[in-house]
Amino acid sequence: MSRKMHLAVFAQGVGVAQSVWRSSRTKPERMHGIAHWAEVAATAERGFFDALFVADALNLSPAIGTDATDRPDPVAVLSALSAVTDKIGLIGTSSTTYNDPFTVARQFATLDHLSGGRAGWNVVTTAIPAAAENYGSARLPDHEDRYARGEEFVDVVKALWDGWEPDAIVADRESGRWTDRDKIHRIDHKGEHFAVAGPLTIPRSPQGQIPLAQAGSSSTGMKLGARVADLVFTTQHDLNEALDFADRMRGLAAAEGRRSGAVKVLPGITPIIGETDAAARDLAVELGSLIDEQTTLKFLEQAFGDIDLTSLDLDAPFPDLRGSLPTNASVSRPKLFTEIALRDGLTVRQLAQRIGLGIGHRTLIGSAETVADDMQRWFDSGAADGFIILPADLPAGLADFVDQVVPRLQKRGLLRTEYTGHTLRDHIDED
Repeated sequence: MSRKMHLAVFAQGVGVAQSVWRSSRTKPERMHGIAHWAEVAATAERGFFDALFVADALNLSPAIGTDATDRPDPVAVLSALSAVTDKIGLIGTSSTTYNDPFTVARQFATLDHLSGGRAGWNVVTTAIPAAAENYGSARLPDHEDRYARGEEFVDVVKALWDGWEPDAIVADRESGRWTDRDKIHRIDHKGEHFAVAGPLTIPRSPQGQIPLAQAGSSSTGMKLGARVADLVFTTQHDLNEALDFADRMRGLAAAEGRRSGAVKVLPGITPIIGETDAAARDLAVELGSLIDEQTTLKFLEQAFGDIDLTSLDLDAPFPDLRGSLPTNASVSRPKLFTEIALRDGLTVRQLAQRIGLGIGHRTLIGSAETVADDMQRWFDSGAADGFIILPADLPAGLADFVDQVVPRLQKRGLLRTEYTGHTLRDHIDED
């Protein structure tokens, strides 16, 4: 079987482009209802995507005054979508910093049952100080402490998922025996951060071990991803740097004793598609005209540990702030944004405009053929096992990709033309 691309859609409101709710291509009045989410999911399923991914935020963005950055609960959204989709995987974010392992294990096991084995958990630590205040903490934990807790958190969740053996339910009406109690196990975990007895209150889910996604690109984050993740979402702008990242991730996974290809590396892209390259550029200009640099800088401040960026001179070079980050700040995103600005000589305004279209991910602007060519180049080089698609606007931007780019990828033999399995793990392990 030839190697195939793995695709996931990052479903965020009416799109990731800053203030895209103002565009006539969107219907923001629908974004909180099931009809909107069902349309996005159906479109992605029509394109034979592996998964629909819903990220999370545990605090209201400071950009809420002008940007539609309100966030619903991912597990609730995905549970509703499980009833109106058939094959597409349903991946949701749940933080290891402000949750309990038992709750997360139970929620995703329930989602896996409801969806017939299509659940996935995106493992994150929370790096935004404002979130700490919503969970009764005056201070966000430091980066290393967050990941130490996250490592143990994942181990507890996985142990809980294994607490019920596959044949623990007997369901013998004649004898009145529902389970074989010898096949339901406590975990009795006692660690540095958690003490959890178990077992879960529901049986082993269809996938057993639910697939995990992870997006940390710091050395600590990569180590966690290499050990436990099935999918790694990453932000890369340069082909050679992306290839280096993918090679390092695969090497780390091999060092953990995992098989070659166990971790699928999916860089994020924001495709903006037109009938011609010129038409696509016009659409990008139209969407970009909605961006307010100060609003985007407020969004960026959260990644930089709440360093004040809005006071910077918009037309001055973006400063190197990597040495000034607080110890509880995110690591990979500030590093990436700063390196882009320094490499390309961007002003504060220019960086904000570039980030504003795709929340920092690589923007692909061109005809469907141009976009497909670029994706194939990264895929063939080994820099990507597929992509996470972050539409600038939803649902129109996703429909453009599915209707125009997907058929070209299929014609080149790069993308499935039908689902061959029923679970998210089936889709991930297809090749």
